[in-house]
Amino acid sequence: MINLLFQYLKAGPTLAGDRIYPVIAPDKSQSPYVVYQVVFSNSENVLDGSTGLVNTRIQFDVYAKSYQEVKQLFAQLDSLMNLWSIKNVSLGSSDGFESAVKLYRVTGDYSIWHT
Repeated sequence: MINLLFQYLKAGPTLAGDRIYPVIAPDKSQSPYVVYQVVFSNSENVLDGSTGLVNTRIQFDVYAKSYQEVKQLFAQLDSLMNLWSIKNVSLGSSDGFESAVKLYRVTGDYSIWHT
């Protein structure tokens, strides 16, 4: 599922283009860019055993040089997630600034149900 999401997002029209990286961005990455990571993944179980469904929580960190640009990129990412064929739910987002790299950041979490 993560590979499908990665390919889907890289193909989507966003300000980041193909600058979407797992876990950590390469040194000196050109902004804007997106970093994603799996926060947790859990099989859905009931008394009779596994349902075959998995819930994966994924976190996106979107980085850009300006606040306006980072908000625009996150809105594009959120739209792509809403249009994705695999069901997912936005769990919220927060804004920040990374002084070490002098970039604005929006962090957003999504809950994805898949088999």
